[in-house]
Formats: sequence, C-alpha cells, structure tokens
Amino acid sequence: MGPHELIEWILYEIFGLIVLPIVVFGLVKTGKKRMLALMTAGVLCLMFGSFLMNQPDEEDIKAQIQKNVTVVKPYLAKEFPGEKWTISTVPFQNEPDAAYEYKVNPEGRVELSGFHNKNDTHEFKHLKHD
Repeated sequence: MGPHELIEWILYEIFGLIVLPIVVFGLVKTGKKRMLALMTAGVLCLMFGSFLMNQPDEEDIKAQIQKNVTVVKPYLAKEFPGEKWTISTVPFQNEPDAAYEYKVNPEGRVELSGFHNKNDTHEFKHLKHD
C-alpha cells in the first residue's frame, strides 16, 4: 500500500467514525431527532464526496509538476545563463550545499519561494534581490 492509498484509507476510517454514530443515533430515535440525525449524516456524506472529487489524482499532480518544470527551466536558463542546475535537488553545480526553491504563481510567474543549505555560514551566490 502506497502513501496515497494509506491517506485515503485513513480518511475513510475517520469519516466512518464520525458518520456511523450519527446514523445509528438516527435509527434509534424517532421524530425530529431521527430526521435531523439522518439529514446531518446525508450532508456530511455529500461534503465528503465533494471533497474527494476535488482532490487531484496522481496523474493531475504529475501533469502540474511537468507544466511547472517547463516554465522553470527557461526562467533559470535566462536568469543564470551558462550555469548548470537540476530541478529537484542541488540547483547549481558551484553551490553543492545550497538549494533554491522556486514556485510558479497563479499568473504563471516564477518566484523564489525559499532557499536553504547544509552550512549556516554559506553565502548564497545565486540569491537575487529585486
């Protein structure tokens, strides 16, 4: 079982632990209390179903990452011409202890979102201040 399936299973378990007692309460009671409990359970089911439908699946996530990479690569090539970098781990060959994190904002603009290193005294060579 992968991490995605485990998280999904945990969500179902939590949902069941919340909704099942409400349904049982509704079946035991009569009148307005029964109707209120069953309506509450129904609304919770609709909300949970809506939540699951809006969660991106792995293929959507991979496609979004690939889309972001196609935007980040030209940005890095333009901003740091002649430099060697990788997208995932160490971005620049002459800064092996540094990692720069870039994000693509909703408008499609690449922004530096964070940076860190293994050595606290390290000066970041590729940190640009606008």
